[in-house]
Amino acid sequence: MAMDFLSIFILLLSIISICILFQTINSKHQKSVKLPPGPYPIPFIGNILELGQKPHLSLAKLSKTYGPLMHLKIGYHEMVVISSPEIAKDILSKYDQVFSGRSVPGAAMVDEHHKHSVVWLPAENQWRKLRRICKEHMFSMPRLDASWDLRREKLQKLFEYVSQCCVNGQAVNIGEAAFITSLNLISAAIFSVELSDFNSDSSQEFKDVFWGVMKCIGSPNFAD
Repeated sequence: MAMDFLSIFILLLSIISICILFQTINSKHQKSVKLPPGPYPIPFIGNILELGQKPHLSLAKLSKTYGPLMHLKIGYHEMVVISSPEIAKDILSKYDQVFSGRSVPGAAMVDEHHKHSVVWLPAENQWRKLRRICKEHMFSMPRLDASWDLRREKLQKLFEYVSQCCVNGQAVNIGEAAFITSLNLISAAIFSVELSDFNSDSSQEFKDVFWGVMKCIGSPNFAD
């Protein structure tokens, strides 16, 4: 019994010591780097608890205390929140390259997927090349004009499906129908083939995989 109490005491003492050491190092770092004002972060978790269930409302409330430019810490990640349209316009137009970096969650680093995706790459040469390819070969006006017939065809199929459901007295799942249309439009534009059909279960499989990936990347990760 005494040994168990001693072990628990040593464990708690170690955790407290690590927290104090971490906070000391973090305070020195924040003093060396000039950061905007913000609420005091809790060791390890930062200001996560202050965001609550509705972060947009919490941030609006915090901005009334700390101003339109404030600093928060989410886990180990530093975050600067801008709540002023004037400051946001100034930063996004004049200093967009400086603030164009993005944090990559640990789940996206599996098998180094983040090094090949335009979503996670830093604003460097490879990212610029991929952006140029997307701009010139996928999203340019000539390419969009060339795919007009394809978009019209997919929308026509959507209208026919909705019309058929109305005739049969069936309810239409708007979200699923829009997802199938978008999926087929993208797959037809890139691979020249439709990946799903309104009357099959394959669309639900794609949807489950898509939302599974989003949930995996967006879930809290101890590595982050």
